[in-house]
Amino acid sequence: MFEFFHSQLFGIILGAVLTGGFTFLSDLYKSSRDEKIYLKRKRELLYQKMYNFSMRVEQDFRTKNKPILSKSTKDVWNEIQDESIFGKHKTMEIFYDLYEDLYNSFETCPDAFKRHKKNNDAILEFYAHIKNELGIKD
Repeated sequence: MFEFFHSQLFGIILGAVLTGGFTFLSDLYKSSRDEKIYLKRKRELLYQKMYNFSMRVEQDFRTKNKPILSKSTKDVWNEIQDESIFGKHKTMEIFYDLYEDLYNSFETCPDAFKRHKKNNDAILEFYAHIKNELGIKD
């Protein structure tokens, strides 16, 4: 029995098991890392669209002087809805609250200049939240 542990066959089997085990663990780690990178990229793209949408909404409301969205802004909204599964829950809540605030700004602030400043401040606050979540430093 002890002769088997000293044979070349045992060394080959042990080497194969160790190589297979390390390969499996390495692939598992790489797969996990790739999933995190994929999710981060998807979030970055989603948050970029959300910021772009916020700026478009403010511009649409300012140029039309009423809360009506252009077709291109609606298209960005539809993309955001499709990709919203990649966003963090808290950030999505902040985004929807921001959109609601932008939409309701006509009722709460009739002066166009003050409304524009208030909306831009809210958008910049959302922008800061996104940068903080993604770990982007100035």
